Amino acid sequence: MILAAALALGACAAGNILKWNEVDIGALMRGDAGKQKFNVMRFQTYGPVAEQIFGYFLYRDGIEVITGGGTPVVNLGKLTLAEVVDDYNSLRKSMMYSSGRGLIVREFLRGDSVAGYTAADRSIDVGIWDITPGGKESGAVFQLVYGDARGQHGQGTYRGRSLSGD
Repeated sequence: MILAAALALGACAAGNILKWNEVDIGALMRGDAGKQKFNVMRFQTYGPVAEQIFGYFLYRDGIEVITGGGTPVVNLGKLTLAEVVDDYNSLRKSMMYSSGRGLIVREFLRGDSVAGYTAADRSIDVGIWDITPGGKESGAVFQLVYGDARGQHGQGTYRGRSLSGD
């Protein structure tokens, strides 16, 4: 699996990868979570492929997110999931990218509760690591790790890889 290889190569801190479930974006936007504003970080691939692809991490207050050095990220402030979808569509339109791609939304679980969501292009593998130091009294520290899955080769090596971990 691409994500497993990326995480093995990219994760620099000890921690636990958060479990996730893919969710129906329409159902999520109609529910309570769709009306909430989250802290939002937009990330993108970079490298030899001309068309860069984008993803978003939506997370609650009190969570610190580490992405690693050199990773192109933009903190967008607080947005709802609908606003994230609008940003994605506007970005793709402004860059004149082909249409037809949608965002895959996943909820990431810390224990039994949802710690955040990713909304990412189908061609990005995303993992969230819980690297909260022992003894930290409040909040959590997560590491965002992602990779461009478009350049997969049969032997497990990849072109265009954009890992956010050091």
